[in-house]
Amino acid sequence: MSGFAAESEGIYMMDKWLGTPPDLIIPRLRSLVEDLERVAAPGGVAGVNDAVIIKNCILTSRSVPCLIGQMHGHPTIKDGAGITSELFYLDRKRRVARTLSRWYRFDDGLLI
Repeated sequence: MSGFAAESEGIYMMDKWLGTPPDLIIPRLRSLVEDLERVAAPGGVAGVNDAVIIKNCILTSRSVPCLIGQMHGHPTIKDGAGITSELFYLDRKRRVARTLSRWYRFDDGLLI
């Protein structure tokens, strides 16, 4: 499991980039944004010629790192219990995290 290491107590994150170093994840995210911008543009292309073929395909979900807690000041979710989108960056020392959507600050630290 890239980015995680198993311990007898459970699973913990090995670094603030969640196992994928910034020099790898940043270009991948830029590429994703560029592709989505092309698709979103008027007359945008919905696919590419060199796409991987996948057969017997179904839509499913998988676990990704995220935060759960009491939200305060979220722009679209009322204050209270909530769960974030996928976590891409976590800095326990600075007490901040960046998800796909936005930055989060955990002033009281993480419980785990």
